Amino acid sequence: MNRTRRRLLHLSGTGLIGFLAGCSNDGTGDTTEHTSSPPTSSGTSESTATTASTETTTTEQPSSLHTKYDSRKRFASPGTSFETFEDPARWRSLEGEMTPDSKTKHTGSQSLRLVGRGGHHVIIERRLSGTMNFTDRDVSAMIRTTTPSKIGFYVYLVDTDGNKAALELRDISYRPPDIGWFRTCPGVFEADEKLDLRTIDRILLQVTNGTADDVKAWVDDVRFHPKPDKGYVILSWDDGKRSYYENAAPLHDEYGYPAVLTHPPNLAGLKRDAFMSLEELKERESKGDEVVAHGSSQFPFSETSASKLDGILETHKQWLIDHEFSGADFIVYPGNNFDETALDVVSNYHYMGGMNQSGNVNTTGVCGFDPLVLPRTIGNDLEISKTVVDNVATYRNCGILNFHDFESSNTMSISDYGKLLSHIDGIAGVEVITFSDLWGMRTNTAP
Repeated sequence: MNRTRRRLLHLSGTGLIGFLAGCSNDGTGDTTEHTSSPPTSSGTSESTATTASTETTTTEQPSSLHTKYDSRKRFASPGTSFETFEDPARWRSLEGEMTPDSKTKHTGSQSLRLVGRGGHHVIIERRLSGTMNFTDRDVSAMIRTTTPSKIGFYVYLVDTDGNKAALELRDISYRPPDIGWFRTCPGVFEADEKLDLRTIDRILLQVTNGTADDVKAWVDDVRFHPKPDKGYVILSWDDGKRSYYENAAPLHDEYGYPAVLTHPPNLAGLKRDAFMSLEELKERESKGDEVVAHGSSQFPFSETSASKLDGILETHKQWLIDHEFSGADFIVYPGNNFDETALDVVSNYHYMGGMNQSGNVNTTGVCGFDPLVLPRTIGNDLEISKTVVDNVATYRNCGILNFHDFESSNTMSISDYGKLLSHIDGIAGVEVITFSDLWGMRTNTAP
């Protein structure tokens, strides 16, 4: 089925106003328990809410060299507040150490410090005072860790019969020692067959230790977010390789699917045969693809001085603006490499980007992610990529699949890529989108 590219974003059936408030609200409103369905904007339950097939459009505006605001600050606290750990007695440790910490905190007077010794995970649990309905809810949390390469961060939703859904951030690409807080809104990795999301009565948070060493993390400001009415997939191609243009682009045109492309790591690459030319990048944009900023692994963001990185980002964004590419406000970090200083510099030029990358299913909720710390999944395995598609369709999350070159080990074969696009085409409830589309849903307003 050939799908015409459009700038219309379909919002959730619990009402447009409720969706907008959940995605863009920066307040710290409370979320109550004892409810069988998420509240709508009018406070009514799902059974009495009016289902609307409302559409909204995002207005594209020319990019400016510098951002008009820091997106991480403006959209730091989306949705509604569930837990700020002011009363840690509501949680108990099932494994590892759980300690209130008033010195390292993000929201309120304290966070929880979680420590796993000698290869052990940290698992903490809160039993709810009544059941909650997570059919239309995603969960996010602020996390900070001194051992990012050793851990994953998981949220488990457990129903009254003990069935569970695992929401997983599989890998963290933050580079120590210059670390800071970031928000993660992990998508569903897997769920028990008989799970009933309408009857969740326990929430577990887990710092997964992938080593035999000690690990340490802090968690704060757990929040809830509304889901959109469908799932989304972004097909992201790094480095501007000709391999995409010659082999993948015809398939995208056949199905009507956009891709997100980056310019070559070094702009001089535009004159080399291995990369798309400027004219070819413009051609792809005219057919619905989006061209965004990138960098070179020669200058890892976490190892490059702030002044040097500033110069790189300025040069690359100015090039995109000069050539009127609409994706100039977005970026993909080379090597998925960043730290706190890099995020501060990037925020001066871009509104959204990342990534925390994993070789397994690694998706996100649409309304609760950190704008500059998105997760993505390496697109080298057809079955894993198909599971990403299936999961985001079922649980209305977003999956970013990353590719480079069909000759590279981190990218599936041409044949498998065709099978992936065919699989997407055969799945109901999923749409292929661009970064601009995702940003429009995250913010509900154009920058």
